[in-house]
Amino acid sequence: MSTTTHASAANPAASPEGSSPTDTRAFMTKLAGRGYSQFRHILVQLPDEDKPRTSTLSRMVTGRRHRELLLYMLLISCWTWLSKQDEPLPAGAWTRALTAPGSLTWSPSTLSRAWKHLEELGLIEEREREDRLVRVTPRREDAQEAYTPPGGRDDRWNTYFTIPDVFWHDEWFAKLTMPALAVLLVVAKETSYQDECRFTYNRMDAWYGLKARTVQTGVKELRDAGLLFTREETISAPLSATGKTIQVHYSLTGEFSYASRIAMQKKAQAELRAREKKASTKSKVKMKRSTPRTKKN
Repeated sequence: MSTTTHASAANPAASPEGSSPTDTRAFMTKLAGRGYSQFRHILVQLPDEDKPRTSTLSRMVTGRRHRELLLYMLLISCWTWLSKQDEPLPAGAWTRALTAPGSLTWSPSTLSRAWKHLEELGLIEEREREDRLVRVTPRREDAQEAYTPPGGRDDRWNTYFTIPDVFWHDEWFAKLTMPALAVLLVVAKETSYQDECRFTYNRMDAWYGLKARTVQTGVKELRDAGLLFTREETISAPLSATGKTIQVHYSLTGEFSYASRIAMQKKAQAELRAREKKASTKSKVKMKRSTPRTKKN
């Protein structure tokens, strides 16, 4: 990655006039090859129930670090292939990928400041200069360790949720305000193993470090956008004035839904197994062909 505008092999060239933001985002996600990105639960909430549970998302929201959150999410989304690149990705590719109608304004200077703030938050390693390029490496979602992919581990520090690539392709990253993005991440985290989740506004500060007004704003925006479905359930409450109360259940819709995200993961896993099987078969054939035959006496 780089905060310069030098060309790179990873920088797509879809047309003689240059790549559009849409082209760049599509190319980035295509290189990842899964259809979704993985984010640890600890981006949203720490796991120990007897300790403070607020994490990086709360710091981003309270610190008004909208740019930094989007840039970090894009960095993690690309890391499966970006970590293997010989050269850092140029600044022009990052700013182009994060540019869309109605989005935050991106420029080399705002990008550079965002990288600096992420470094201060402990979410990227100290940047390394390579000639005129700057290489950036992410740290784990809670900023406590070096980053490694969470897949293949199921302990509570590595459990993860997914965000489909439609988040980038359909420009939801640009359309959603910070409150809506925060609620999207909370619900995505809480529905990584179930269709819907339940929360109350007055507990959101203790659980996630999000103020009730922020959550209310985010819920309304997501519902208006058709990304969030709410289901009300009346249950018995013997000590209430009416003897009953209403519980609200939240679920994401479309490609963000639990069912859709699980289907994407199963498809990606099946494709990975098929590729591994094919590679293993080719390797065995190659070894067989290279093994010298022994002459019979």
